Amino acid sequence: MAGKEAPDAKDPEHVRMSFAEHLEELRKRLFRSLLVVGVVFGLGWLAFPKQVEVFFMQPHLQAVDRLASHDPPVVIERRLMVQSPLEEVFYLVKASLLLAVVVGFPYVLYQLWAFVAAGLYKHEKRAVMRFVPWSIMLALTGMAFGYLGLIPLMLEYLYSMPDQSYFVQAYRLEYYFSLFLLLTVALAAIFQLPVLMLGLHTAGIGSVAMYSKYRRHFIVAAFVISAILTPPEPVSQVLMAFPTILLFEVGLAALRLRERRAKRRAGKEA
Repeated sequence: MAGKEAPDAKDPEHVRMSFAEHLEELRKRLFRSLLVVGVVFGLGWLAFPKQVEVFFMQPHLQAVDRLASHDPPVVIERRLMVQSPLEEVFYLVKASLLLAVVVGFPYVLYQLWAFVAAGLYKHEKRAVMRFVPWSIMLALTGMAFGYLGLIPLMLEYLYSMPDQSYFVQAYRLEYYFSLFLLLTVALAAIFQLPVLMLGLHTAGIGSVAMYSKYRRHFIVAAFVISAILTPPEPVSQVLMAFPTILLFEVGLAALRLRERRAKRRAGKEA
């Protein structure tokens, strides 16, 4: 019929796959993702084990070096204690796996997106792609913030707490890496807050007025979450809660800008 738009071959309504084809497509993309993660893991575990160990030890070493420069100096053993022949082996495996997941994450996300995008309309794809790059960037920023700043600073404070006239400080490798992993994952998730706020706003959930109204409630919630994720002492909780509150304010500022633009567009159309 004249004037009728031709069907889009890439529209999900016109590209239908059987259930078996969907499973085969998913299998291929999972295999590619696992292959990339596996290769990076193998390189870290077998080809560059010392470099991986040194990389993940850096926050501990930074904290120890800073304590040595205190007045009076606080002397902490640079070497971490292992209590099992396998403890260092498991540390290397977990460290290599974490590195493989971080390095391979963009490719894994691409494969996941390629599988899901086949069933989305163009406007849905555009909506998702407005958030995905920011989400990746914020996750990497959160992990870098922890590695370069928060974790060394938190360790420096924790290491300085015991009275060395009464206690011998010998910290285990297993406990150190568990804390490192917890804070790294937590910061990657917390740094998604502005994207989450924008996503909810796009879906019609929440507004600048609502978030502003409950700002005090969010600040309390930030300290509660920080208390759960950090050791039971106030400095670590503040170090975790402060960037969370700052990210909330960044998300709120982005929402204000978005609502102003929406009002301008509405005024021009009126």
